[in-house]
Amino acid sequence: MTSEELRKVFLEFFEDKEHTIVKSAPLVIKDDPTLLFTSAGMVQFKPYWTGKIPLPYARACSVQKCFRLSDLDKVGKTPFHDTFFEMLGNFSFGDYFKKKAIEWGWEFVRDVLNLPIYKLSVTVYNKDKEAYEIWKKRIGLPDEKIFRLSEKSNFWGPAGKTGACGPSSEIFFDLGEEFGKIEDGCTIENECDRFVEIWNIVFPQFDRQLNGTDKALKNRGIDTGMGLERTLMVCTDKKTIFDTDLFLPIIKSIRKGNKEISKKIIADHLRALTFTITEGIVPSNEEKGYVVRRLLRRAVVEGKKLGYEEPFLYTLVGTVVDRMSETYPEIKAKAEHISLVIKSEEERFFNTLESGFAIFNEMIEKLIKEKTKTIPGNYIFKLYDTFGFPVELTEEMATEKGLSLDKEGYESEMEKQRKRAKTTTKFTDNDVFEKSVSKESHFIGNETLCSETTIIATKPLDGNFCILLEETPFYSEKGGQVGDTGTIVNKEIKIDVIDTQPSPHGPIHIGKVLQGNPEEGMKVTATVNTERRMDIARNHTATHLLQSALREIIGNHVHQEGSLVSPDKLRFDFTHFSAVSKDELNHIEKRINEIIFSNIPVETFTTSFDEAKEKGALALFDEKYEDTVRVLKIGDISMELCVVTHIQRTGEIGLITILSESSIASGIRRIEALTGRNALHYFKRLEETEQKIAQLLKVDTGKIEEKLTVLIEDEKMLEKRIEKLEKKMSINEVQSLKPETIKDGINLFIKKVTNQSPEMLRNLADEVRKKWEGKTVGVFCSEYNNKAHIVAFVTRDITKKISAKEIVSEISGIIDGGGGGRDDFATAGGKNQKNINKALKAARDYTVKKLAKDEQ
Repeated sequence: MTSEELRKVFLEFFEDKEHTIVKSAPLVIKDDPTLLFTSAGMVQFKPYWTGKIPLPYARACSVQKCFRLSDLDKVGKTPFHDTFFEMLGNFSFGDYFKKKAIEWGWEFVRDVLNLPIYKLSVTVYNKDKEAYEIWKKRIGLPDEKIFRLSEKSNFWGPAGKTGACGPSSEIFFDLGEEFGKIEDGCTIENECDRFVEIWNIVFPQFDRQLNGTDKALKNRGIDTGMGLERTLMVCTDKKTIFDTDLFLPIIKSIRKGNKEISKKIIADHLRALTFTITEGIVPSNEEKGYVVRRLLRRAVVEGKKLGYEEPFLYTLVGTVVDRMSETYPEIKAKAEHISLVIKSEEERFFNTLESGFAIFNEMIEKLIKEKTKTIPGNYIFKLYDTFGFPVELTEEMATEKGLSLDKEGYESEMEKQRKRAKTTTKFTDNDVFEKSVSKESHFIGNETLCSETTIIATKPLDGNFCILLEETPFYSEKGGQVGDTGTIVNKEIKIDVIDTQPSPHGPIHIGKVLQGNPEEGMKVTATVNTERRMDIARNHTATHLLQSALREIIGNHVHQEGSLVSPDKLRFDFTHFSAVSKDELNHIEKRINEIIFSNIPVETFTTSFDEAKEKGALALFDEKYEDTVRVLKIGDISMELCVVTHIQRTGEIGLITILSESSIASGIRRIEALTGRNALHYFKRLEETEQKIAQLLKVDTGKIEEKLTVLIEDEKMLEKRIEKLEKKMSINEVQSLKPETIKDGINLFIKKVTNQSPEMLRNLADEVRKKWEGKTVGVFCSEYNNKAHIVAFVTRDITKKISAKEIVSEISGIIDGGGGGRDDFATAGGKNQKNINKALKAARDYTVKKLAKDEQ
């Protein structure tokens, strides 16, 4: 059986039992802020059990992409642990419960997968008598095949901090004695690798609240998860998941080395990287990006163990794409982008690793001098956090040096980091009405900006009022577009709507009550701020034109990675691996304005998701789309899936001007631009600025460039004259300087000079060196521009005895600064001018002591 066949038979089995086949949700679920990544098949269905939204179906099945780090340290070391995996699942929402779930689960593994019954065992929650009785009496399993375990093992969920949870029952497969003997304590209870969990059947009965309490679910049901990789392993009689067709082609493409664990880790991590980067998560130091960066660096370190000394991961992406793109075509569409992101991060990390090795060696030298045999936990953490060194790598290098690790200290530092992460992670709950609202609000803002409607719910919140309307013209913030503002009024109340946010019940209007008290059932007039909405619509349609122009001019690899559409400006993030040149930006801006001036109709229509994709409509990979989608089409220029508000013809945009282009992450660029009235105001401000500059220069606006050119040339000439004068002053200063003669006839200059720039200090040092050609040390300090400046030199004949770099390092801290340089010349700067004399004294004491010590 192949992985494709296993996916197919699973979905067909449950489709025959009246389950709706649901596509995999993205790895990043935007409307569940309690999760960084989709960790289980049930995540996209969480609202169905709680009753927050109407049920589209009572039964569902799916093959879900999942990503977890809970077993990261076990990857490659056990037969079946991984980070990225696919979860086969069947689900019930207020429909069938334990009996059918268990019966169908057993039917599938026994009759469809044909797994040998004698190798199967099950677990149940020790307080769940119902599940135990079903396995024993209806399925007919003997007591020795049913393990009754604690809440820790058999009470699942929720995924994230809140939502559906309940007792569970698991099906285990026995891999055989070569993985452990029962008499040696290898049992299911002890989580021995011999017994692999292939299916977890969860019975969601409770709704976990943020405060940790459980309420009864409105739609109790079933949530199952069968790991595709594990199930394929046992169906094909393989010893590990890495021997299946999901991993083996990747492992075979890793040509160097013979460390199997390293190859398994690389194969697993590369699969995870391919799918996360496809969804727009790029390596960074924040949240999801931080996870991706750590995973990539971990794979690189394993590659170094195999002998790779330069980027290699990116060359393996094609193998993952070839193996997985039939099921997930989105990774094929982004294959080049994935490779470029990985290569860029690899190059950066290989450079970081070299720095890390240098820091490690410095640490070791220091510890050896201190006669310490254990590397402290904070050292280990620094290597991990700053340079990406896994603990295993640090331990390996330490062992070679005869040192051990303070792992407890390291764990303490890691725990501090976890606590910091928890305090900085921001979670929001956009369901302010919880389950108290039975009706839903309907958005009609694409047809009208003013409507007569009814208040169906209200709730005070942070000094404002949250209001839900039966119908609303207000667009709530999503799709990168900010929420509408406006008013809600009648004869009794007047509310200034300052924002509109999404909720499971529809748009929530957040407003300041200016008059009266809003109540449920009131008839009101809801009016959107028309001018602001039009500015937003201009910017949103312009982002579609911008993406089209980018793809036309710099390449079809460009895909949207994020956006902000506000009334003031637009911001568009996209995939590209170098700065967009000024000429390209001018070309892009010109192309968009040509489309605007052509006044092309902007059309919308609804169709099926699959048909829209066939027609060439662009879609965001990290968005979850319904079966029926709204398509925005601008002539033959642009076609994208989009539900937000737009103008009706491109001419309504007026014009566009690009303000900036920059990098925000590896392989991700950002363009900011203005349209319509804001662009006009921008050009007006530029015109006013130009006129002010012309007045200051006392020329016409057309002569500004010419006048500035003359002034710049004059300034260059003045700078050269100043430089000559400073050099002359330095020569004169040298004539009056007398050295102190110290040990072995060495000349020592220690002097504070008045109001000399860093350049003048360097000139002074150069002149002293010329006059005193050998056996000379000089340290000069000056106050300049409210800072302390130091220059130190040592003639080359004595740099083996003392170096300028050492002197600067010794004294720069005294002036609250830092510096560096060569053995014969070094500089430093600091903010503490008051300590200049202390720094000079310390420089003299250090030099005299160092030279005296050298003689001994």
